Amino acid sequence: MATTSSSIDAVDEGAVGSGATAVGAFDRVLLAVDGDTDERVREVAVSLAAAHGAELDVLSVVPLDSSVDHWDMVVERREDEAEAALDGVGEVADAAGVPVSKRLRYGTPAEEIGLYADGNDVDLVVVAEPDRSGFKRLFSPSNLASDVRDATAVPVVSVPTNE
Repeated sequence: MATTSSSIDAVDEGAVGSGATAVGAFDRVLLAVDGDTDERVREVAVSLAAAHGAELDVLSVVPLDSSVDHWDMVVERREDEAEAALDGVGEVADAAGVPVSKRLRYGTPAEEIGLYADGNDVDLVVVAEPDRSGFKRLFSPSNLASDVRDATAVPVVSVPTNE
């Protein structure tokens, strides 16, 4: 069986001098994390950024639910989890020599991730995609990865996890 390989080296001629990179190259990768983000997801995002010489933006969104009792305590716990997740990725990125920026936002995760990606020249979004078989799929037909794809025109890579 014969295999072929090709390389994409094309540059948009209209974008020369405007900081644009070759097709298929990424200058800025966005990793969306929360307190439950799998280590594998972090490693994939850091590896992609390192392979492309890209900056890594790490974003955690604290969901705000008005129906929660003891709202302040819940939000504070979510903030602590988000900050721990951001710091964990920061350590992995620093060890790999990848420049990293950590951000914390409040709101609906998919919407905030989409807004951040569209407003900050992000070239690729990386999100976790937990296993959604059986009852999980029945009771929650959508997931963050598909919601983020709907919220932005930026390509989205979803990394399967076993959560």
